[in-house]
Amino acid sequence: MSAASPAASSDATGPDDSVRAVVDAGGEPWSRILGLLERRRCELPLGSVLELHSANPQVRSSVREWCRLTGSTLLAEEETRDVSAYRIKLPPPPVHGTPTPFPVPKPESP
Repeated sequence: MSAASPAASSDATGPDDSVRAVVDAGGEPWSRILGLLERRRCELPLGSVLELHSANPQVRSSVREWCRLTGSTLLAEEETRDVSAYRIKLPPPPVHGTPTPFPVPKPESP
């Protein structure tokens, strides 16, 4: 079973690279992991770091592509015999006046 939980060592006022959440995906397929990552991406503040643990060796290229498509950065990748850990930094908040890859809601009309 998959789980997404706050990191035990997370600290909202910690350094930029402290892990805010851990997604333990076990041996789930990429289609399931994608949903878990997207949910966390929407829940966490921009610029947060999350860590994905996966026992499925086939997700490696998908994680890299997801990072590229979302503007996230793959900070680290560690492999053990059974599990791979991916440390991912979500994109930082946009600087005022620069284009953003995320849809911006239109203001309501009067």
